[in-house]
Amino acid sequence: MTTLGRQNGRTGAPGARDAADAHDAPWGDVNLTARSLLAAAALSVCVVLAALSGAATAERAAAVRAADAALAEDAALFAEYAAFLAGETARARARLDAPRVKPAKPVRAILAHYDPAADLVDFDFTQLEVARIDAEERRCLAQAIYYEARSESRIGQLAVADVVLNRVASPLYPNSICEVVYQGSERRTGCQFTFTCDGSMKARLNQRKWAEAEDLAGAILAGLRVPVSRNATHYHADYVSPPWAERLTPTAAIGTHRFYRFPTRTTVASAAPVEGAR
Repeated sequence: MTTLGRQNGRTGAPGARDAADAHDAPWGDVNLTARSLLAAAALSVCVVLAALSGAATAERAAAVRAADAALAEDAALFAEYAAFLAGETARARARLDAPRVKPAKPVRAILAHYDPAADLVDFDFTQLEVARIDAEERRCLAQAIYYEARSESRIGQLAVADVVLNRVASPLYPNSICEVVYQGSERRTGCQFTFTCDGSMKARLNQRKWAEAEDLAGAILAGLRVPVSRNATHYHADYVSPPWAERLTPTAAIGTHRFYRFPTRTTVASAAPVEGAR
């Protein structure tokens, strides 16, 4: 009985193992399918990450190209400004170093022919008035540059000055720089350039930046004007959203300022100045 039992036990063992293998076979297929799905998912994630990396690389390349273009534009403007200043310096030096065509007259000879009354009658006093107005216009433009854009790049300062001059040329605004800059300054709110009514002018001047603003204003009025604002008549800082901006057409974004113009000439002809717009 013992021997037969052992034989039967040995005979029944392979059948049990076959049944167990048959029972485990579907789970093996499931595991293979799961592994295949996980591999496909991992491959998909790799593809998506590669695509995102490519897009990010393209965006960085575009940003680098834009920055390079902006630097090139800055360099061109700086070169033009430097050439203008160098030319003015050379002309002034040439005038100082130029030899006299005629020898100086003795003082006695000058006094013998000097008629103070005739000179007083012939003197054109309008020249003094023109010189005074030019100095005031330069000062007002320098104030706009200093108080509105002294922390901006040279292009940002040119853009603010360009807005002032565009307003002077517009029929909707006064026809002088000082009148444009100080328009509405008599009111506590509604001044066109904030520094004229918010107390900014009471602060102590940064003498270096003020001298730079004066030099730039003089150069602009002498002819070095670059229309970098693209005919803008309004601008605001990028950290505010004034309601009037929605009614105007954006023209440029320079530094921390956003610039706008009236949409069409018809709009310009029928519009009134936007209160509080800088």
